[in-house]
Amino acid sequence: MFDEKLAVELQKAFQNSVDSLRKNTGERFYYFGFIFDEGMRPYISAWSYEAYEKSLKDNSIEEKDKKWWKWDYSDSPYCAYGYDVFFGEVYKILDERAGKMSVEELYSAEWYTIMSSMEEALRRLDKADFFGMGDERRQVIVNVEQAPPDCKEYDRAISLNPPSPLLNEYLAVCEREE
Repeated sequence: MFDEKLAVELQKAFQNSVDSLRKNTGERFYYFGFIFDEGMRPYISAWSYEAYEKSLKDNSIEEKDKKWWKWDYSDSPYCAYGYDVFFGEVYKILDERAGKMSVEELYSAEWYTIMSSMEEALRRLDKADFFGMGDERRQVIVNVEQAPPDCKEYDRAISLNPPSPLLNEYLAVCEREE
């Protein structure tokens, strides 16, 4: 169950962050994550092929770790990109909502409402072809991820992305319920 007002503002914030990232870097992005953690503040992370290659060298990543590094949102140089610039309205809504709830409510029902609203924002962007169409779309992975992981990233990725070899690569390192 998503919240319409929140989904609309999350969509705007995500889109504006990604638009800015694309414009300011000129890089080829293959991953956009919408991240939510115990700080109760959603943010984006992204990986481009250029940033990934640079990061491998700069961090001396060993061959055995390259597969998961490619998708690790927290190690991306674009983690929390646009956080202070594009998410102001989202945070106003979240603060207003939080002011009416207990801590227990925040970390239970509200947590899932926010996660669902983030998913809805990505679905709307995808429906508007924001991540591309056809082959172009199959070259980009989007997902809503939680920190710490909730083991549902796998299912969300399948729900939010078209089948592709790139999706299979991502799913191979995704947290998954057994």
